[in-house]
Amino acid sequence: MPAKLRVTPAAAEPFELAIGNTATIGRTNGNTVCLSASPRVSRQHAIIRCHNGYQYQLIDLGSRNGTLVNDQRVVTPVTLENGARIQVADNTIVFEQTEDDLSSASFEVTMPGSMDGVVASVIQPVALLVCDIRGFSTMAEKISSSDLAQQLGAWFREAGNLVTKSGGTIDKFIGDAILAYWTGCKGEVDCAGTLEIAKQMLALTNPMKWTNGDLLRVGVALHYGRVTCGNVGLDAERDATIIGDAVNTVFRLESQMKELNQRLVLSHDFRERLTSSEGLIDLGERILKGKRKPVRVYGLA
Repeated sequence: MPAKLRVTPAAAEPFELAIGNTATIGRTNGNTVCLSASPRVSRQHAIIRCHNGYQYQLIDLGSRNGTLVNDQRVVTPVTLENGARIQVADNTIVFEQTEDDLSSASFEVTMPGSMDGVVASVIQPVALLVCDIRGFSTMAEKISSSDLAQQLGAWFREAGNLVTKSGGTIDKFIGDAILAYWTGCKGEVDCAGTLEIAKQMLALTNPMKWTNGDLLRVGVALHYGRVTCGNVGLDAERDATIIGDAVNTVFRLESQMKELNQRLVLSHDFRERLTSSEGLIDLGERILKGKRKPVRVYGLA
């Protein structure tokens, strides 16, 4: 098994359970770890995700009373080490992942349904999205860590819901950013649909403010490209992930947004798969770090 949780509830007998790629923590029955006897636990309190086949992260989902890992409040996603102590209100959870668990991990790219022992690397086109909170480091110096954690977690939850409800996949959370992707039917990727999700992410923040009154703003970068897309990790519990130059490109695009003074940018490759350019402006060619050829970039008019 890839990892295990030892749970000591405040008002119930201790128990343990093995977890796969995702485990949710909260007060309602639908959670992997249900802490229904604790009123200070939020309905959707936190989530633990395995994002590269063996490394687990804990993300607080904007809970009112917060989550602690080794006595430190969780603000951005925290990587869990063996023996990490998670405190959710008056409940204690110990994360365990032994050397045997790690040594049994497989890092080849395989797809579900492939024959045992046969590596089936699959390269397919995807629409890629990176969404990043603007000015997060500065805001971390202005407001309390508890307020920062609650608002960041709430943002992760709402943005994540947009992705999953539209058929997308969250590949990973990175600090204050999300990497997501959409595949298509028979190779046809709906880039127009992905652009609409990006606009909805921007709209999500319109009424949002930090506790000091400053507006919460995000930036979104979009790219279309071919990636190696499959599952890595333990044989029993493999984790979907993507790798390739297209992933690097979308992050390089995201880094250009501040200089371009744009909240949304998309590559020429992404633009070519839209049936209309209405509402878009040509921002010209940009040299992206690590790329030999310039990339034409578009933004919202």
